Amino acid sequence: MQKIILHFDMNSYFASVEQQANPFLRGQPVGVCATLTKQGCIIASSKEAKAFGVKTGCRAEEARILCPAIKLVEVDPPKYHSTTQRIMSICREYTSDIELYSIDEAFLNLTGLVKSFSAAFKLGREIKARIRRELGECLSSSTGIAYTRWLAKFGSDTAPKGGIVTITPANRLAHLQGRELEQAWGIGAALAPRLQALGIQTLDQLAQYSPINLLEIFGIRGYELWANVNGLELGGLQTRELPKSIGHSHVLRCRTRDVNFHKSLILRLAERAGRRLRALGLEAHSVYAHANFELLGGLGGSQKLFEPLTTTQKFFRYAWNMLAPGVTKDTPKFFAVGLFDLRPLSGQLSLFSKPKPERLLKALDEINNRYGEEVIAQGELVGLDKHHAPDRIGFRKTVGVDI
Repeated sequence: MQKIILHFDMNSYFASVEQQANPFLRGQPVGVCATLTKQGCIIASSKEAKAFGVKTGCRAEEARILCPAIKLVEVDPPKYHSTTQRIMSICREYTSDIELYSIDEAFLNLTGLVKSFSAAFKLGREIKARIRRELGECLSSSTGIAYTRWLAKFGSDTAPKGGIVTITPANRLAHLQGRELEQAWGIGAALAPRLQALGIQTLDQLAQYSPINLLEIFGIRGYELWANVNGLELGGLQTRELPKSIGHSHVLRCRTRDVNFHKSLILRLAERAGRRLRALGLEAHSVYAHANFELLGGLGGSQKLFEPLTTTQKFFRYAWNMLAPGVTKDTPKFFAVGLFDLRPLSGQLSLFSKPKPERLLKALDEINNRYGEEVIAQGELVGLDKHHAPDRIGFRKTVGVDI
């Protein structure tokens, strides 16, 4: 049976979602910013903004110079999570074998669902059409169809915006022909020069290079590169990968010595991490907390726990004890808290454990997940502006996110 993998990557995702949500932004250059300040960073730009050279990572001030008409919008993670959930709901109508690679891209295993690459092409076109029809015409995606994960992603990376590329055993080399090394998933600015020093300038040359030599020079990574471009699958889809740590951080916009404000901020960071921990069915055996101060510099540490942790309040107490010596003496500029040494819930209770708080937290998590962030919150968080330690979305692989 021919293995068939489909990979789709939503185009200009955050900006496209904003354009779909606001008709006045459609057809306009849009930049999604982490914060709406001069030094705010552009984390996504629409195709109209990209035409003016506005790229991810440039400052809002720079974006206005490149494109005076640009509309800047502050990032709205719940909106993007909700849209991704709806996209994945459509995908699950076709297959349950799905790997969500990041918030705007996923792999679908179509093996056995379709019998040929042409049938997979039709199904890919159908999914794309349904997303546009059911979620909005602003949402387009580039799609790659192949017989390995790597080739499927390479196909979507090299497809025209909104297009579909199919890579088969028969046309694989043709698709690699003349392609620059850095067009390949997994080859970055550091690795490309090392390959070029061996006389490997393009991906088709990499495919024809000796795998033994690559293994000797780069180790297992060298063989993986050769296997990828030669259509050899080294692993299947990963439907759910558990994180090694869970953490949240925040750079303070306003500098203040208000100790109660900082306690609330640390509590919010701890609550975000705690909810993610519980949602994944994990417990933490170690915690860390760190802060940067105007005069004291960096302060914090980590602690191995005598008993595993699942509750926000316990986590907050450990974090606060590590950071309080600095918070009470100096002005903080940055906070970071996190949980590590994560393991599946053991279900074992110590002699002094009280299960009621865990049951209460589970109920509160379910209410907040259903009706919105901090619909029910601890008293210390009431009145804390949403811009203080807002939710963020990572750009790389999404680990441990339930969508």
